[in-house]
Amino acid sequence: MNRLFIAALTLALGLGPTLAQVNYVPQFGVTSGYLAKATYSSGFFGLVTASSATDVLCITGSASKIVRLVEIKIGGSGTAITLPVTLVRRATPDSGGTAATTTANPGVVTQIASRDTGQSPNTSASATLISYTANPTINDSAPVYLDSHALSLAAATAAGSGIVDFNYGLWNNDNIQPPTLRGTSQQICVNFNSTTITSPLITGVVTWTEE
Repeated sequence: MNRLFIAALTLALGLGPTLAQVNYVPQFGVTSGYLAKATYSSGFFGLVTASSATDVLCITGSASKIVRLVEIKIGGSGTAITLPVTLVRRATPDSGGTAATTTANPGVVTQIASRDTGQSPNTSASATLISYTANPTINDSAPVYLDSHALSLAAATAAGSGIVDFNYGLWNNDNIQPPTLRGTSQQICVNFNSTTITSPLITGVVTWTEE
Protein backbone atom coordinates (compact mmCIF):
# COMPACT_ATOMS: atom_id res chain seq x y z
CA MET A 1 0.00 0.00 0.00
CA ASN A 2 2.80 2.40 0.91
CA ARG A 3 4.49 1.70 -2.40
CA LEU A 4 1.31 2.53 -4.31
CA PHE A 5 0.87 5.75 -2.33
CA ILE A 6 4.46 6.85 -2.99
CA ALA A 7 4.12 6.04 -6.71
CA ALA A 8 0.89 8.01 -6.97
CA LEU A 9 2.43 10.97 -5.11
CA THR A 10 5.49 10.95 -7.37
CA LEU A 11 3.30 10.90 -10.48
CA ALA A 12 1.19 13.80 -9.19
CA LEU A 13 4.24 15.91 -8.37
CA GLY A 14 5.72 15.22 -11.78
CA LEU A 15 2.56 16.18 -13.62
CA GLY A 16 1.96 19.32 -11.60
CA PRO A 17 4.10 21.72 -13.69
CA THR A 18 2.89 20.12 -16.91
CA LEU A 19 -0.76 20.49 -15.97
CA ALA A 20 -0.13 24.06 -14.91
CA GLN A 21 1.28 24.82 -18.37
CA VAL A 22 -1.59 23.11 -20.17
CA ASN A 23 -4.20 24.97 -18.14
CA TYR A 24 -2.67 28.36 -18.97
CA VAL A 25 -4.44 29.79 -22.01
CA PRO A 26 -2.92 32.99 -23.45
CA GLN A 27 -5.51 35.71 -23.99
CA PHE A 28 -5.71 37.39 -27.38
CA GLY A 29 -4.63 41.02 -27.22
CA VAL A 30 -2.95 40.67 -23.81
CA THR A 31 0.81 41.25 -23.62
CA SER A 32 2.64 39.54 -20.77
CA GLY A 33 6.02 40.64 -19.45
CA TYR A 34 6.37 43.57 -21.87
CA LEU A 35 9.68 45.39 -21.58
CA ALA A 36 10.26 48.19 -24.07
CA LYS A 37 13.67 48.59 -25.68
CA ALA A 38 15.57 51.83 -25.14
CA THR A 39 14.46 53.80 -28.21
CA TYR A 40 15.63 57.12 -29.63
CA SER A 41 14.72 59.33 -32.58
CA SER A 42 16.11 62.49 -34.14
CA GLY A 43 14.42 64.66 -36.73
CA PHE A 44 16.07 67.14 -39.09
CA PHE A 45 14.94 69.64 -41.70
CA GLY A 46 16.37 72.17 -44.12
CA LEU A 47 19.39 70.03 -45.06
CA VAL A 48 21.15 71.50 -48.12
CA THR A 49 22.96 68.60 -49.72
CA ALA A 50 26.16 68.90 -51.75
CA SER A 51 26.41 68.83 -55.51
CA SER A 52 26.84 65.26 -56.74
CA ALA A 53 25.73 64.16 -53.27
CA THR A 54 27.01 60.84 -51.97
CA ASP A 55 26.49 60.03 -48.28
CA VAL A 56 24.11 62.66 -46.93
CA LEU A 57 23.19 61.12 -43.57
CA CYS A 58 24.86 58.47 -41.40
CA ILE A 59 24.31 56.74 -38.06
CA THR A 60 27.37 55.22 -36.39
CA GLY A 61 27.30 52.37 -33.90
CA SER A 62 28.06 52.41 -30.21
CA ALA A 63 31.03 51.20 -28.18
CA SER A 64 28.75 49.89 -25.44
CA LYS A 65 25.38 48.99 -27.03
CA ILE A 66 23.99 47.08 -30.02
CA VAL A 67 22.24 49.60 -32.25
CA ARG A 68 19.30 48.42 -34.34
CA LEU A 69 17.80 50.66 -36.98
CA VAL A 70 14.02 51.03 -36.71
CA GLU A 71 13.31 53.63 -39.39
CA ILE A 72 14.81 56.30 -41.63
CA LYS A 73 12.27 58.53 -43.33
CA ILE A 74 13.31 61.19 -45.85
CA GLY A 75 11.43 63.79 -47.88
CA GLY A 76 11.82 67.46 -48.75
CA SER A 77 11.85 69.76 -51.72
CA GLY A 78 14.02 70.78 -54.65
CA THR A 79 13.70 71.42 -58.35
CA ALA A 80 11.63 68.54 -59.75
CA ILE A 81 13.76 65.42 -59.77
CA THR A 82 13.53 61.73 -58.97
CA LEU A 83 16.70 60.45 -57.37
CA PRO A 84 17.86 57.00 -56.28
CA VAL A 85 18.29 56.69 -52.52
CA THR A 86 20.41 53.82 -51.27
CA LEU A 87 20.92 52.58 -47.72
CA VAL A 88 24.36 51.08 -47.15
CA ARG A 89 26.28 49.66 -44.20
CA ARG A 90 29.95 50.56 -44.07
CA ALA A 91 32.64 48.68 -42.14
CA THR A 92 34.79 51.82 -41.95
CA PRO A 93 33.13 55.16 -41.14
CA ASP A 94 33.27 58.18 -43.44
CA SER A 95 35.63 61.03 -42.61
CA GLY A 96 35.96 64.69 -43.54
CA GLY A 97 33.13 66.48 -45.30
CA THR A 98 31.19 69.37 -43.82
CA ALA A 99 28.61 68.55 -41.19
CA ALA A 100 25.29 70.36 -41.28
CA THR A 101 24.44 72.50 -38.27
CA THR A 102 21.44 73.23 -36.04
CA THR A 103 18.14 71.71 -37.17
CA ALA A 104 19.59 70.29 -40.42
CA ASN A 105 21.74 67.84 -38.48
CA PRO A 106 20.07 64.98 -36.57
CA GLY A 107 23.35 64.48 -34.70
CA VAL A 108 22.92 67.64 -32.64
CA VAL A 109 22.52 66.25 -29.13
CA THR A 110 19.61 68.49 -28.23
CA GLN A 111 17.63 67.03 -31.16
CA ILE A 112 18.04 63.40 -30.11
CA ALA A 113 14.91 62.42 -28.23
CA SER A 114 14.44 59.51 -25.86
CA ARG A 115 11.08 57.86 -26.48
CA ASP A 116 10.65 57.27 -22.73
CA THR A 117 12.60 59.53 -20.37
CA GLY A 118 11.23 57.61 -17.39
CA GLN A 119 13.09 54.44 -18.34
CA SER A 120 16.55 54.57 -16.76
CA PRO A 121 18.51 53.14 -19.73
CA ASN A 122 17.12 55.94 -21.89
CA THR A 123 19.09 58.72 -20.23
CA SER A 124 21.25 59.37 -23.31
CA ALA A 125 21.90 57.79 -26.69
CA SER A 126 25.30 56.26 -27.45
CA ALA A 127 24.93 56.00 -31.24
CA THR A 128 26.01 59.11 -33.18
CA LEU A 129 24.43 60.76 -36.23
CA ILE A 130 25.63 63.24 -38.81
CA SER A 131 24.38 64.87 -42.01
CA TYR A 132 26.52 66.59 -44.64
CA THR A 133 26.43 69.80 -46.67
CA ALA A 134 29.74 68.85 -48.36
CA ASN A 135 30.47 65.25 -49.28
CA PRO A 136 32.52 63.21 -46.81
CA THR A 137 35.40 60.97 -47.79
CA ILE A 138 34.03 57.45 -48.18
CA ASN A 139 36.56 55.03 -46.70
CA ASP A 140 34.61 51.83 -47.36
CA SER A 141 34.22 51.52 -51.12
CA ALA A 142 32.62 48.07 -50.93
CA PRO A 143 29.66 48.52 -48.54
CA VAL A 144 26.78 46.16 -47.87
CA TYR A 145 23.73 47.41 -49.79
CA LEU A 146 20.74 47.18 -47.46
CA ASP A 147 17.88 48.87 -49.31
CA SER A 148 16.98 51.28 -52.09
CA HIS A 149 14.11 53.56 -53.08
CA ALA A 150 13.38 56.36 -55.55
CA LEU A 151 12.61 59.77 -54.05
CA SER A 152 10.56 62.25 -56.09
CA LEU A 153 11.06 65.88 -55.12
CA ALA A 154 9.14 68.96 -56.21
CA ALA A 155 9.65 72.68 -55.64
CA ALA A 156 8.76 73.98 -52.18
CA THR A 157 5.80 75.86 -53.69
CA ALA A 158 4.38 72.73 -55.31
CA ALA A 159 2.48 69.82 -53.82
CA GLY A 160 3.24 66.15 -54.21
CA SER A 161 6.82 65.67 -53.09
CA GLY A 162 7.45 62.05 -52.23
CA ILE A 163 8.76 60.36 -49.11
CA VAL A 164 11.20 57.48 -48.78
CA ASP A 165 10.54 55.33 -45.73
CA PHE A 166 13.02 52.62 -44.74
CA ASN A 167 10.80 51.21 -42.00
CA TYR A 168 12.12 48.04 -40.38
CA GLY A 169 9.93 48.39 -37.32
CA LEU A 170 7.03 47.07 -39.41
CA TRP A 171 8.77 43.70 -39.56
CA ASN A 172 9.10 43.23 -35.79
CA ASN A 173 6.06 40.96 -35.55
CA ASP A 174 7.72 38.58 -37.99
CA ASN A 175 10.95 38.49 -35.94
CA ILE A 176 12.95 39.71 -38.93
CA GLN A 177 16.35 41.17 -38.06
CA PRO A 178 16.63 44.93 -38.68
CA PRO A 179 19.89 46.48 -39.92
CA THR A 180 22.24 46.30 -36.94
CA LEU A 181 25.41 48.12 -35.89
CA ARG A 182 27.95 46.51 -33.57
CA GLY A 183 30.75 48.84 -32.52
CA THR A 184 31.87 52.29 -33.61
CA SER A 185 33.55 51.01 -36.78
CA GLN A 186 30.16 50.25 -38.36
CA GLN A 187 27.97 52.88 -39.96
CA ILE A 188 24.70 52.96 -41.90
CA CYS A 189 24.44 55.77 -44.45
CA VAL A 190 21.84 57.24 -46.79
CA ASN A 191 23.49 57.74 -50.16
CA PHE A 192 22.15 59.90 -53.02
CA ASN A 193 24.27 58.17 -55.70
CA SER A 194 26.17 61.29 -56.81
CA THR A 195 22.96 63.10 -57.76
CA THR A 196 22.77 66.89 -57.78
CA ILE A 197 19.56 68.47 -56.48
CA THR A 198 18.86 72.10 -57.30
CA SER A 199 17.72 74.12 -54.26
CA PRO A 200 17.53 71.10 -51.95
CA LEU A 201 15.84 71.26 -48.56
CA ILE A 202 15.82 67.74 -47.19
CA THR A 203 13.87 66.70 -44.12
CA GLY A 204 13.48 63.45 -42.23
CA VAL A 205 13.78 61.39 -39.06
CA VAL A 206 15.95 58.54 -37.80
CA THR A 207 14.70 56.07 -35.16
CA TRP A 208 16.76 53.32 -33.52
CA THR A 209 17.05 51.11 -30.44
CA GLU A 210 20.03 50.45 -28.17
CA GLU A 211 20.36 47.18 -26.27
